Amino acid sequence: MTDFLANSKLAKLYRDVPPEYLAPYGQFRMEHPFKHITQEGVAWEYYDLGKGPETRLTLTGALGIPYFDWHHLLHFAQTSRVIAPCYPPVDTMDALCDGIAGIVRHEGIEKVHVQGGSYGGFVAQVFVRRYPEMTASLILSHTQPPYPDDEGMAKIRKSLRWMRVLPASVLRWVMNLSLSKLMPDKTPYNALLIAIYNELLYYRLTKASILSILTRAVDYERRRFTPEDLSAWPGRILIMMTDNDRTTPEEVREDFAKLYPQAQTHIFEDSGHATSWEQADAYRAVIDAFVKYNS
Repeated sequence: MTDFLANSKLAKLYRDVPPEYLAPYGQFRMEHPFKHITQEGVAWEYYDLGKGPETRLTLTGALGIPYFDWHHLLHFAQTSRVIAPCYPPVDTMDALCDGIAGIVRHEGIEKVHVQGGSYGGFVAQVFVRRYPEMTASLILSHTQPPYPDDEGMAKIRKSLRWMRVLPASVLRWVMNLSLSKLMPDKTPYNALLIAIYNELLYYRLTKASILSILTRAVDYERRRFTPEDLSAWPGRILIMMTDNDRTTPEEVREDFAKLYPQAQTHIFEDSGHATSWEQADAYRAVIDAFVKYNS
């Protein structure tokens, strides 16, 4: 069931994952290939799973391939249709959201419940502002509003020009410096999470993909969001955070409350940035209840 592990390098990454976790993931990879379309010369890949009266648009994190979300996709597909796009190497959030909207239209879908976690939350916040008529509700998880004066992003912005001449191996090192801080300690349960992370970062992302991830992040941080942006949009908002997530300290939570005063907020405890993995059942239950109430 795990033919992607025929590659000896990938097999090495997954060697510490217990069979009871690896087998269903391998089965998912085999049974659910990506769909493909080309829009304006850009190739797009995406999952299209499940059936139901509602459609959930699930926007994955920074690494841009929704393998991390596989168990959530299967769960949500039991009651809904689920669209989960990969992020191609386009350099602006607008271009990314336009392509995602194109997938939704291509599949004949009028409205979607937009779910975005971490970097996917950046995408989701741009998407609802760009396509409010397509967005039934907005679910944000472990993410931030734009901070144009963020020091870390300012460094990336200044570095992008010379980053373009660096080899992919160095860019992966740069990405890992930032993202690895958000990963939980390795245990038998989350060994699969860590293996997927290493596969995506070191074997799936191209140099163009890495540069586009960083360029879009800079593009996002330059934006100015206000509470009035969505004043005419009738949808509901759910914001999920964790009390000890380093990306959403108290000041970020306060800023979110000001930006989205109409939002429902749920705070998890003691699961850092990886709540969707560490507390998967509880995480899904909060989302399911919100979507059911707002359908």
